[in-house]
Amino acid sequence: MSNKKARAVSIKYTSREFDSIRDDLIDYIKRYYPDTYRDFNESSFGSLMVDTVAYIGDILSFYLDYQANETFLDTAVEYNNIIKLGKQLGYKFSTAPSSHGIATFYVLIPAVTSGLGPDKRYMPILKKGSTFRATTGSDFILMEDVHFGNPNNEIRVARQNEATGIPTAFAVKGFGRVISGRYYTETHPVGEFTKFRKLTLNGLDISEIISITDLEGNEYHEVEYLSQNILYKGVTNRDKTLSTGYTTGDQAAEILKPFMVPRRFTVNRMRRKTQIQFGASSDMALPEDMIADPSNVIMKVHGKDYIDSLSFDPTRLIESDKFGVGPSNTTLTVQYRLNNSRDVNCRVGQLNKVSESRLEFDDITVLNASTARAVIKSLEVDNEEPITGDVQLPDATELKHRIYDTFATQKRAVTQQDYESVVYQMPTKLVLSKDVRF
Repeated sequence: MSNKKARAVSIKYTSREFDSIRDDLIDYIKRYYPDTYRDFNESSFGSLMVDTVAYIGDILSFYLDYQANETFLDTAVEYNNIIKLGKQLGYKFSTAPSSHGIATFYVLIPAVTSGLGPDKRYMPILKKGSTFRATTGSDFILMEDVHFGNPNNEIRVARQNEATGIPTAFAVKGFGRVISGRYYTETHPVGEFTKFRKLTLNGLDISEIISITDLEGNEYHEVEYLSQNILYKGVTNRDKTLSTGYTTGDQAAEILKPFMVPRRFTVNRMRRKTQIQFGASSDMALPEDMIADPSNVIMKVHGKDYIDSLSFDPTRLIESDKFGVGPSNTTLTVQYRLNNSRDVNCRVGQLNKVSESRLEFDDITVLNASTARAVIKSLEVDNEEPITGDVQLPDATELKHRIYDTFATQKRAVTQQDYESVVYQMPTKLVLSKDVRF
């Protein structure tokens, strides 16, 4: 049995800063080592050791407090930590601000022989994805097709025969939504299958992931969370006039349909970096463009004649414990939108240059080639209203307030005002001009 007696050491766990820790150490030495060490002069070597231990304890206390503060949204100060805490509360962070608005487009359409109106055969469709540039150097992308054959468009005489006064060309005015930025593409080779594969993109301040495809042509869709297996896409409404692209009667141009998405990914955004994460399932024979039928939703009624769950998530119409098919042994092509300017806002009239136009005609074979080229060349763009949006990222304080507001709403749709807000966020091609039908 040892001759030494066990000491009942009293430790003060409330001492956390340098001075209190140093005083406790000196008191400890005087109490338990009175014969071993007696030199408490501040210039002694022993005092150096005591100061070193107190210094280390002060730093450890600081790191402990700092890490504890960073785990709560109220006290967090690091920007990336605030973003992570916001993600836990359902806030989706957007790394690069964008501006969007309505642009005005003009084309010259030749008149019919009688001069009583434009020749509708030459009225083109300006396809989405066309790019334009402002005097500030910012690029903009057309977000929807512009149908110049829409009867609601404004038409004015642009040219006329000087001798007879008969119109020879008409100016047609159309409108379309544009958003700031340009499209860029990256390729990333991937090897053997890995669950929840993460891929960090090279581009900084990416505004939006447009598409991800692999060598086999499989498309991966962005979802808010990997358990979401249903997306709602706009499909053409067959009741509209397809040749002119405008709606007839009370029908919307497009309607929403649910689609199953076996290959999907989520986007994790930090302050400047963007990371994408895939699912945990290997490649399987799953139908790609299968339209989900709500009647096939598997409710938990196995072996019992009642339903114990009344919750319903329209983004999870398929009962599955998988989190999507991840890529393996292929090369991913990632297309994204990136702003090429810090200030992406435009005053009235600053959007005036056509960078790349994509004009299509209903039947190019029946048109005069030179006349069709003249119509394409006549395209002009302008903005009659300012194109505005955020010009900088929110600071830490503003970001916290956005997170609080997002968590409070919970994406609810209960009251009439909630449904009106949802409708306002829908693209115009999905909403009727007079009323809304679901």
